[in-house]
Amino acid sequence: MKRIDTHSHPKMSKHFKFDPVSVERMVRMARRVGLDGLALTEHFHATDFWAVHNHLERTYPLEGGVFWADGLALIPGAEINIREGAHIIVLGDVAELRRLDRAFAEPLSHRYEPTFREFLDVSEYFEVARIGAHMFRPKKELGKFRIDDLRRLHALEVNGKDFGTEVMLLVQARALGLPIVGGSDAHHWLQLGVRHTLVHLDEIRINTVLKAIREGLTGFATSPYTPLRVRAAKSLKTATKLLRKCYGRVIAGGTPRPVVSTAST
Repeated sequence: MKRIDTHSHPKMSKHFKFDPVSVERMVRMARRVGLDGLALTEHFHATDFWAVHNHLERTYPLEGGVFWADGLALIPGAEINIREGAHIIVLGDVAELRRLDRAFAEPLSHRYEPTFREFLDVSEYFEVARIGAHMFRPKKELGKFRIDDLRRLHALEVNGKDFGTEVMLLVQARALGLPIVGGSDAHHWLQLGVRHTLVHLDEIRINTVLKAIREGLTGFATSPYTPLRVRAAKSLKTATKLLRKCYGRVIAGGTPRPVVSTAST
């Protein structure tokens, strides 16, 4: 049994530049909370999306389609915006993600948003896992789509930010015949692992992870102090975004601008 957080973001905001230090913090936190694997699923349309995976390729050894950081598996992935208002998580090796990016009318990394049916049709024969994210989140509900289209997904997600919808999600997953996975949806390292996937695996390889999800050999678990950690992470994210807006730069990793005095001498 392996514990994998299948939904995490290496950037606090999709508008921020990528800071490699964030991955180091995520690795430390993931190990601290007992995870075996962490899927890095930044928004495909985010600023510097490919900088994340380029950093992984430069920094961490690759084995079995996943990157390794001190025994922790870093699984390549992405979150895709669907035009009607929904998000889909995809997991797959980096080469397959690059192919998927270029498979649409415009690259997904250039902010192209496919319709749900278009995404399903184009990605049908790619070696990826397609996971419906935060199914009941307002304005991003998956319930608006046709049942036969939803059944083409490989799993539904119990999301780390959405409390009180777990039973509804389990009922929907059973009705659709889809397995369940768990993801923290962390944009800050403090939230990692609050919800995670339990996967029946002997070893983590990209092909074994995809196979286990598709065959339903998954469950989900919740870490201690989940509501507290989620609220704290949200507060820190809000404060950082506010500071960035006020000062016009990314606070973390940025070089402070010199202060220019306008006072008369």
